[in-house]
Amino acid sequence: MKRRFLLQIIFSCILLLGIAMYVGRILRLVDAPVWGSADISQLHPTTEDYLRSLPGRLSITYFATSEDHLPSHLKETPRQVKRLLEAIQDVVPEKIDFRIIDPDVSRLNGIAYASSKRVSSFNVRKVLQDEHSEQNIWSSLVLKTSGQAEILIQRIQSEHLTYLESLIIEQLKGQKSPPQPVFAVSMQNSYRFLPALLNEYGTVIEVDLRNGNKIPHEADVLFWIQPDRVTPDHVTNLKDFLRSGRSAVLAGSTYDINYSYRNETITFSPKLFNNSWEDILRPFGLQPIPDLIMDNNFGNVPMRVNGEIQQIEAPFHLRLLPAFYDMKGFHLPARGGLNFVAASSLKIDPLVSEESGFRARPIGTTTEHVRVISLPSKPFTKSDLISSHPVPKQNLIVQLTPKNNWHGELLVLASASPFRDELINQNGYAHRIFLKNIARTWGDPDRIIRARIDKKSPPRLALPGDSERLLWRVFVIFAIPSLVLTIAVYRYKLWKRWTVKRLSKSRIFITSLIGASLIWIGNWISSTPRLLFVDFTNEKFNTPNQTVKDLLRQNAGKINAELFISPRAIMPGPLKKNEGKIIHLLNMGRVPTKIHRPENFSDSQLSSLALKNIKPFSEEITQHDTLSIQPIWSSLSLKNNQNQINIPRLDSRTMLHLEFLIAAGIHQLNHHEKPKIAVISDLPRLSPAEALEDYQKKGLIAPGGADVYSELKALLHNYLYDVQHVHPKNPILPENTDILLWLQPRRDSKQIIKLLSKHLASGGKAIVALQHFNIQQRQYRGNGFQTVYWPQPQFQDLNRFTELFGIKQVREILFDRTQSHLDLETQINRSAVREYDPQKVALPFLIRSVGTNYSQNRPETRHLGDLLFIWGNRFSTNEQKLSSLGIEAETIISTSDQSWSYNWKGGWLPLEILAPQKQHLLGKQALSMAFKGRFDPVSISEDDKGSTQIVFDGKTQNEGTLMLIGSSEMFKNKYLYADDFQHDQFLLNAIAHMAYDTELGKLQARRPTARGFVSQSSTSKQTWRIIVVGLFPFVFLIFGFFRIRSLRRKSS
Repeated sequence: MKRRFLLQIIFSCILLLGIAMYVGRILRLVDAPVWGSADISQLHPTTEDYLRSLPGRLSITYFATSEDHLPSHLKETPRQVKRLLEAIQDVVPEKIDFRIIDPDVSRLNGIAYASSKRVSSFNVRKVLQDEHSEQNIWSSLVLKTSGQAEILIQRIQSEHLTYLESLIIEQLKGQKSPPQPVFAVSMQNSYRFLPALLNEYGTVIEVDLRNGNKIPHEADVLFWIQPDRVTPDHVTNLKDFLRSGRSAVLAGSTYDINYSYRNETITFSPKLFNNSWEDILRPFGLQPIPDLIMDNNFGNVPMRVNGEIQQIEAPFHLRLLPAFYDMKGFHLPARGGLNFVAASSLKIDPLVSEESGFRARPIGTTTEHVRVISLPSKPFTKSDLISSHPVPKQNLIVQLTPKNNWHGELLVLASASPFRDELINQNGYAHRIFLKNIARTWGDPDRIIRARIDKKSPPRLALPGDSERLLWRVFVIFAIPSLVLTIAVYRYKLWKRWTVKRLSKSRIFITSLIGASLIWIGNWISSTPRLLFVDFTNEKFNTPNQTVKDLLRQNAGKINAELFISPRAIMPGPLKKNEGKIIHLLNMGRVPTKIHRPENFSDSQLSSLALKNIKPFSEEITQHDTLSIQPIWSSLSLKNNQNQINIPRLDSRTMLHLEFLIAAGIHQLNHHEKPKIAVISDLPRLSPAEALEDYQKKGLIAPGGADVYSELKALLHNYLYDVQHVHPKNPILPENTDILLWLQPRRDSKQIIKLLSKHLASGGKAIVALQHFNIQQRQYRGNGFQTVYWPQPQFQDLNRFTELFGIKQVREILFDRTQSHLDLETQINRSAVREYDPQKVALPFLIRSVGTNYSQNRPETRHLGDLLFIWGNRFSTNEQKLSSLGIEAETIISTSDQSWSYNWKGGWLPLEILAPQKQHLLGKQALSMAFKGRFDPVSISEDDKGSTQIVFDGKTQNEGTLMLIGSSEMFKNKYLYADDFQHDQFLLNAIAHMAYDTELGKLQARRPTARGFVSQSSTSKQTWRIIVVGLFPFVFLIFGFFRIRSLRRKSS
């Protein structure tokens, strides 16, 4: 009987599962509305009226990949688009027809036909066999009405379906009467010419955002010049404005300069503005630096001095030439110079920018010959500027492009001077052309139509007051428990049973008291530092390190600490325990600590802290039940009788290394110096062929790159290193340099090679990150917009030095079966103006390195997580030559044993090489290596033909250390903190190991991490699927079998 019942249960489950699967298949065959959203086939009455009034025929072609070949998250899109097109056709069947074409079905003919309509495919993410991969799909509409040009609606995905109907209708209307842009301008009196000039390109609305918060809804582009009052409502409205698809220009600075004559000398008087400029930029991950920036490339400025207009020359009148700003993606390329007066350079926090929904890209910078000093607090003259110090290129224009293509862009200028009345028409500058470029790009009719359609976003709720918020919290938390308790009291008449006398003797009272006590104890343990530790990790990551405790106790009574930290109540969740953790660790070493709340400091106290590099940083916090990005404080100062070391930033990342930072701070206090790191970083640039074709033949100047390693330098500074910038064209190595860090050597690097050779020969230490290619994705109309891959040469220039020692980075394209995925910019050549679209790329030249391919003996990699060698290259060595020179080589990181390569000589990469190959390179290939030994000095000369000759020039008895890393791209700003990878940790580990002793090096690398694994075979994946899916049911069935068997034995 029991066996029959068990079999019935099993067969019933199988039958129900089959029914569910079959019903699902039936539903997919029927074009039905998507549950939880409005029916796309229900047209708005105004849409039907417009379609009936069409004068001629409307032909619609939908280019779409068939549903069977789409990723799961896009399978519903073509079906819903078809339902919308059917509904549109049903309104006027005799005037409207549509067809759906999958270009991949007809192969070359279908792709050629689609490209003739300017339709391009695009890459999306797809999970295939438990791995990230990419898939090329089609989803575009082409509309054609009688006597009009074709309209293209490109890249339709599921999130666009809600407003696709409105977009189609507005595009059709726009053909007959193209919309004119509306510019909203908020400015001060010294910018009156700006709205007059914008009036040439559209309608202008002058708004006063100082006395109001609302940006006009009818505006398409906002120009907000030198904001002098910013509230949270301003930030919210600006974000909503951008989210609607509209764009904005913000221009301003943290200060201005006034001019006057004193004793026949021009005197400059700085004037600091309030914090409004910082407040409006902070939510987007930008921070203006209130320093005085000076450049060798500067110009004259007409200024009114003592009632007269005079041409004043000063090094902070920055002349931004076309070679230093790149208008990629705008209607026109960079033409003419721009004048930036009293500019506050823009520091980018890529993590905050990503959280706000944007990708920040510096498009305008200073030259490499830039210097800064702290902004003087008193009037100064040119002679006071001698004490300035060199810094890397500074950002003057930053473009924030949205991750959602339907949102608007934000352009930020580090000074409002290009729009000032006395400068906007300045001779020799292109301020009006720059303004025209912005107006024509963002005033394009297609962009305006996309912005003006109703995105059907839910209305924003009005924020409740404090009393309302408290009332709702009490109601939400206590309503249901109170209701249940009331019913229980009434149902069981507990007021008769629960008297004081009975409760005091009842087990319920004692149990409740014990339970409440346990809850209180648990809350106390979770909110305070623990004195007792139970650490189950193998490496005891969660236990304070003995080295740190010993170091603190050895210095007890010699040092004291000051903690500058915001109150716990306003700290973000991950940082609420910062104060307790820091105090607890310092108390273990008997270090007295004084806590400060900088929010209560005066302006002079804050200025004093800023001089010590103790400043607030931006974090996302919940304030009044609303997420916002606000400045918070979390810095630690350690000092003894002679020195002071400041740990400027203790956020969620640096708190992982709190023990190292404190130990390094004490080490520096005792040794009276910081480890000095000289950083040489080359700038991204176009290849000679690109510069010739795209710029020089058109009479234009090819733009230079920005400082793409600025985040790495800031990271090293936050970890208490003395970071020194070395100019790549005029390199001078600072005295007593401990480590030379060289990022992407480019031709011609003779002078830097001399520095490197001298540094290594003297027993110095160096790290060089280098690669041969950056692989670009491009689409051309001539080949059907099929994505092609072009390796852009980086002209790596170190091989001619390292080959003397038997070390070579192989010049080829390297692939690995263990790969990853990224969003990479794809260049689309659809028209005269190129488009740049971030698309999913999951190909084997994105090499993912995992723990099994790391050296287990090196402290740099012992606890290191995954790394992504973006377009990385391998190293080969001549062991015999290395041995003869007395140099030891060690592989730190390698590929998997399933890697292959392609010897590229030019043109596009053949697509077949991107597929997994049957023949692989022999063994694992080195991606990063360390060399230690005697690096004999070299000399560099030129022969009669002008060829450079590098030869050995003497012997050395000193042992130098050189680490080579086969990718520099991984350390650029946008990839340094890439999710799921630890590029920053790898570099920190390597530098700490070189700069300090072994114990501190191990301390820097000490952190818990989750490692990935190499690519698995199909058989292995299927086996693990069966184990994971079937293990629990199998165990359950076995248990049931033995249970029934035991019961049967008992009954018998």
